[in-house]
Amino acid sequence: MTRSRQIYFNSLPIFPEQLTSSADLRFTVTDTLRSLLRETNYTLCTPSQAGSDSAISLDALKTHNSVYQASMSRQFAANLALGIEQATFKDEPEDWFIKTADFGDDCDRILQHRDGQFTQLFEDLARYHAIFQEGYDKIILLRPPTYIGYDRQLTAAMQCLGYTKEQFQFIIVQPLKLYAFHQPTQRVHAIPDLAVEELLKVVSMDTLSWYSLRVPLTDVAPINISTAGQPTPVNSLYCVQSTYARCSVLLKQADKQGFIQANTSQKENWQTSSTYASIAESSWGSPHAEKLANQLRSTSTVLQQAAAEIAPHLVCQHLESISAICHQWLENIELTQQGCTLLLAAKQTIYELLENILEIQALESIQIDGKVTKAA
Repeated sequence: MTRSRQIYFNSLPIFPEQLTSSADLRFTVTDTLRSLLRETNYTLCTPSQAGSDSAISLDALKTHNSVYQASMSRQFAANLALGIEQATFKDEPEDWFIKTADFGDDCDRILQHRDGQFTQLFEDLARYHAIFQEGYDKIILLRPPTYIGYDRQLTAAMQCLGYTKEQFQFIIVQPLKLYAFHQPTQRVHAIPDLAVEELLKVVSMDTLSWYSLRVPLTDVAPINISTAGQPTPVNSLYCVQSTYARCSVLLKQADKQGFIQANTSQKENWQTSSTYASIAESSWGSPHAEKLANQLRSTSTVLQQAAAEIAPHLVCQHLESISAICHQWLENIELTQQGCTLLLAAKQTIYELLENILEIQALESIQIDGKVTKAA
């Protein structure tokens, strides 16, 4: 039996009164990562002591090959003329440094000042080292853009102690970038940030969540507020939701026509009493159906990769691929029992990824080609 991997996931809470910009709003949707991690055999836990009784001390670090005591950092000393440091600063008090520059930081950082005061870097280093000593497999810190710079320092310091970037991930979530169509120029232009309440008048929270998650968290997330949320082919969330609605409608039709017997009482898990081969055991006469089946079978692999890389955009890309292939297949579909197997698998996969992973509503009533399509 595979051991559940223990992960310490830390994301700063942002309360409604603190929401002042789209950057704050995007940061709030990253709570969906908890669902992604739990779905992929990670156990999210709180350390028993949260590092308060540090498992590491400066005395223990003093013999570490990445820690040294000096009156100035290696980088500053290297800029002086040869021998100046020893001659001029030999009697200067010394700080304790860690060689973060060896792991991508701009320069070495101080752990303890010459007056004996510890830095925030040392306190955090001790805290996260202690958490790893409790048996955790991974630490993920999620922070808003105000932390840019410190992420590089702390990540480099953890690497000095031997922890990899896969074990310790400090992720700075970049903000949304708003765009809108400008009628006089007939072009899409970047626009200034809007207050949260104003932005939510234009696009729904589901739409903002989708466009926040469909690009890497470390990249700025573009959103065209003129088209996002609209029932058009350029709105990728609409394409995914309309695929879900079409699959639901066709399954209802198949039930009425007697191809299947469907129990649709539970939206999240439709059941059929018909017995037929699973998509893994079926062969398909249509190349689009075969491609769709392969795409659906890869879902577990995509989720594992998205969790390992803390990359929810991979889930969105997977949904977009499922939607695009499914639309092609549905253009010439003839309802059969085997086809209903694929329809049901597509519907359930879209539901699972949208609602249970991304926490975005899967709609069974949606406007398609100017008409409202309902699964009821």
